[in-house]
Amino acid sequence: MDVLKNNAKKIAVMGAVAASFSAIFVRLVDVPPVAIGFYRLTFSVPFFAAAVLMRYRKELLAVKGRQLAGCILGGLFLAGHYFTWFTAISHTTVASAVVLCNLSPIIILIFTVLVFREKTNGKAVTGVALALIGAAVIAGGDYSFAGNAIFGDIMAFLGALFYSLYFLVGRTMRKGINAAVYIFIVFFSCWLAFGIGMVATGTPFTGYSVKDYLFLFAFAMVCQIGAHAVFNWCLGHVSPLYISTIETGESIFAAALAAVFFSEIPTLWQWIGGGIVIVGLLYYHYHEEDNPGKKE
Repeated sequence: MDVLKNNAKKIAVMGAVAASFSAIFVRLVDVPPVAIGFYRLTFSVPFFAAAVLMRYRKELLAVKGRQLAGCILGGLFLAGHYFTWFTAISHTTVASAVVLCNLSPIIILIFTVLVFREKTNGKAVTGVALALIGAAVIAGGDYSFAGNAIFGDIMAFLGALFYSLYFLVGRTMRKGINAAVYIFIVFFSCWLAFGIGMVATGTPFTGYSVKDYLFLFAFAMVCQIGAHAVFNWCLGHVSPLYISTIETGESIFAAALAAVFFSEIPTLWQWIGGGIVIVGLLYYHYHEEDNPGKKE
C-alpha cells in the first residue's frame, strides 16, 4: 500500500488517461445512449456493491431517509450527465464535447456564488471568464462549420451542468454519510434511472452484438472503475487541486485518442477555444485554492 500511496500522483494521471477513453468507447458501440449508461453501470455496480457489503454494511444500514433521498437525487443528476454526454459524442467532435463537458468547475463556482452566497476572489473569476470565452469560441466555430454540431455542443454543456449538480449534492451529502456508501447508492440509483429510461423509451435490453457488449464491459472497467474509483481513492492521498488539474488534461488525451482512432483532427477554432478553456480552468484551479470564502 505504501508503494501506491507514494505514487498517488502518477496513479491520478493514469486515471485521467483512463477517463479520456470514455468518448472512444461511446463512438465504438452501436448502442443508444440510454443503453450505454445502463450497461456501463450494470457491469460496474456489482464491484462497488461487493466492497460496501463486505466493509461498510453497518454504515449502509444506518443511512437515514433524508440521506437516502439526497443520494437518489445525486444518482438522477449523474444519469442526466451520462445521457447528455453520450448524446453529445454522437453529434459533435470528441474535442468539443470533452472540453465543454469539463466546464463543470466553472458552473459549480457560479452556483456557489449565486445560490450559496459564498465569496470568491477576483483571480478565480478571471479563470471563469476565460473558460466561458473559450467555450463560446468552440460553439461558434462548430456552428460555422457544421450546424448539427451545435446540438452536440449544447448537450455537452448540459452534461457539465448535470455533473455540477451531482457534485453539489455530493458535497452536501458526504458530510454525514460514508463516502463509499454514498457512491454505491448514487451509482445504484443511476442504474435504476437508466433501466426505467429504457423501459419508458422502448429501448431493447438485449440483441446487441458481442462486440458491443465487450466494449461496454471494457467501458465500465476502464472509465467507471479505472477512472472514477481511482480519482476517489487519490483524493485521500493528494490535494483536490491536483486532481482537478489532472482532470483538465483529459481534454488533451481525449483529442489525441480521437485523432488516432477516428482521424478526427480538431479545427482551428477548436484549438483556439479549447486552449482558452484549458488555460482558464488551470488559472481558476490555481487561484481557487486561495479562495478566502471557500467552505469545506
